[in-house]
Amino acid sequence: MPDQPQGSPALRPAEPQVSRRSVLRGAAVLGVGAGFGLTPLLTACGVADDGSGKSGGGSGEGGTLTLAIDSTSAVNDPAFYTTLGDWMAVDCICRGLTFISFETSEPTPDLAKSWTISDDRLTYTFALREDVKFHDGTVLTSADVLASLERQFDPEHKTLPKGATRPLASLGNNVASLTAEDDLTVKLVLKAPDRTVLAQLSDIGGRVISKAALDQHGPDIGKHLVGTGPFQFSSATSGQSITLEAFDGFRLGRPPIDRLVLRQVQDPSAIVSSLLSGEVSATQFTPYSAVDQLKNDPAVTVHDTPKVFDAILMIDARRVPELKVRKAINLAIDRKAIVQQAFFGVAGTPDGYAIPPAQPGYDTGLADLSTRNLAQAKKLLKEAGAEGRELGLMAASDSWHPKAAQIVKQNLEDAGFKVKTSSVDPASYFSRLSDGEDEYHDLMIWERNSYVPDPHNMVGSMANPTGLYGSTITGLDTLDGADTLAEELAEAKNLPIGKKRTAAYSKLQRRWAEEYMVIAMLACATNLVVSGSKVKGINTAALGTHRCFMEKASV
Repeated sequence: MPDQPQGSPALRPAEPQVSRRSVLRGAAVLGVGAGFGLTPLLTACGVADDGSGKSGGGSGEGGTLTLAIDSTSAVNDPAFYTTLGDWMAVDCICRGLTFISFETSEPTPDLAKSWTISDDRLTYTFALREDVKFHDGTVLTSADVLASLERQFDPEHKTLPKGATRPLASLGNNVASLTAEDDLTVKLVLKAPDRTVLAQLSDIGGRVISKAALDQHGPDIGKHLVGTGPFQFSSATSGQSITLEAFDGFRLGRPPIDRLVLRQVQDPSAIVSSLLSGEVSATQFTPYSAVDQLKNDPAVTVHDTPKVFDAILMIDARRVPELKVRKAINLAIDRKAIVQQAFFGVAGTPDGYAIPPAQPGYDTGLADLSTRNLAQAKKLLKEAGAEGRELGLMAASDSWHPKAAQIVKQNLEDAGFKVKTSSVDPASYFSRLSDGEDEYHDLMIWERNSYVPDPHNMVGSMANPTGLYGSTITGLDTLDGADTLAEELAEAKNLPIGKKRTAAYSKLQRRWAEEYMVIAMLACATNLVVSGSKVKGINTAALGTHRCFMEKASV
């Protein structure tokens, strides 16, 4: 599990996550873009492998591709969330044992050329590729894998910076042993079966770092990151940009571009003007309000990416103890207005409840859980004797959040509530969510993204009574019978992908909603990916979930 963020209250164990736009390290445990897609892995946009260890490589056309990012602290460490921009750099510098393109949700071989799983699903044996080079000239061995994963699993590891968030910490809690059988064989033994292991190893936390670099730089590795990825670190300036150079020795072939620059651009109007002028090649941080303008301008391409994250309203059951009142809140919400006015149509209603359409397990049979019924909301409120109840509502002050808060406030007042609101700077929002004594902690607008395209990383995080959402934020763990949700989640995630697994997650979500209703879904959205019209080869499905696979991109 991630360590608690610096300066924040003590937290219960949480699933490894990433906050979508906040620059707080602590926001990493909230998890906020996820992924998706359905096309074959071997495409011009992907980072796939056909099993031969080659994928065509870049032709070296050259040039610089500039991505607009949310922010940069100039620290790029797979174990330390600082900003999405910094982790996008990690994605380009390092690779992992497995890979998910987000054009498909299936894990495929990467630094591991193959693996075997024991019949009891407890032992994973990975065969590493031979002669894979790091940017520092060293060759990949099992020692590099162990050094990289052990710092994710061990909160006291000597190479961890202070405040490390360790996105693979929850996996580490289930690891009985991690050993090197020889230079090219790694054995991972679990305490209990977990079918999501291969997918989790594709996450940022599963990225493999040069052991030689770790030994040399220790906790400062984020300023000197060395991996086997398509781009190698060149320079970085906090609050400005990160510059990466094409790596000639990348095992899938040199990228077409010579240079990748990740530039901090936070003003929405500056993002739009930079895209139109060509100063920025692409971004997934495009303001939703600009979608129509950009669609009508031939200088750019607005990409149709999968809907990958949940816009949510979190309800603190300790502050709103009556189930009927929490259900009335859910029934009052006008999702169609949120989709059109907060997301400018770049979203959809949450028909699959917490699982977005691009993930296995999406089930439109759950659409009724997010359907507006104002008359029923008023009825429940009256039955609970809570007419005129005052509620605090907080939301971050950026992106879609303020407009959604305005709509939810009006919806709730139409149902008979009194609502006071607080608009919070994104940099301090996480600390407010973590403070159960906050005056506005009754209702909190946020979003749930996922770097691993699996229901376990969505439902498994939000419905887990021992996780951050279920304990610190919503108080789900204080409600009768909620502890059994954890057992149901463990059973669901260990079913093979298919009808039985979908049915298990659907049954669990219905119970979670109908018996507890601590999280109301507002919309299912995508991060708006826009690129220059001449930019080609970007994996837009991945970029829409804040993953950065640019090895096939050209300008």
